[in-house]
Amino acid sequence: MTNQEINAALAALQEAIFILEDEYEQNGGEVTESTIAQEEYISHLQALLQGEGIDSLGRWLKSKEDLIKTLKAERDSVNRQIKKTEDGIEFIKGQIYNVMTALGLEKVKGTFYSFAPSISRKTEVDKEILKEKYLAVAEEAIRSVLPEWVTFTLGASVKAIPADYEEGLPEEFKVTETPSCKFTKPRAKKEE
Repeated sequence: MTNQEINAALAALQEAIFILEDEYEQNGGEVTESTIAQEEYISHLQALLQGEGIDSLGRWLKSKEDLIKTLKAERDSVNRQIKKTEDGIEFIKGQIYNVMTALGLEKVKGTFYSFAPSISRKTEVDKEILKEKYLAVAEEAIRSVLPEWVTFTLGASVKAIPADYEEGLPEEFKVTETPSCKFTKPRAKKEE
């Protein structure tokens, strides 16, 4: 059964029940050939919905759940491919840096690309230090105003450190330096 057929059967069932109740009210609750036929029709609709209707909906539900699993697996696969490609890009940039520094080159301009060696700096929060220093304090402060079932996580942003911060970068942050290169693609000529 399609969903449209199920909805039609549900509507027919409600109508048949209404007609049966109305007939019983009008004839004082007497069982007649008409009420027996209507009860059989109602039983038929109920059996149809319970059998074919539920089975159809079950198959439809299963197909949607399977589709979600497939899409999630595809998403995970694509994310892994993206990560692998990003790692490949970083590796290539590191190799360009190695070649250029080994040759003592500060800039290389080719037919299609130009390169200049550089150091990539990545600043990340050291979550263990952050947790050791601030979790107990945060937990105590938050629990005084929020119930136990509300959760929270600690985070920090290097961008939020004031520009005039005199002590340098706090120990909660770590900087990773990686050999890389600046990569410039060719530009189209400007039209006069």
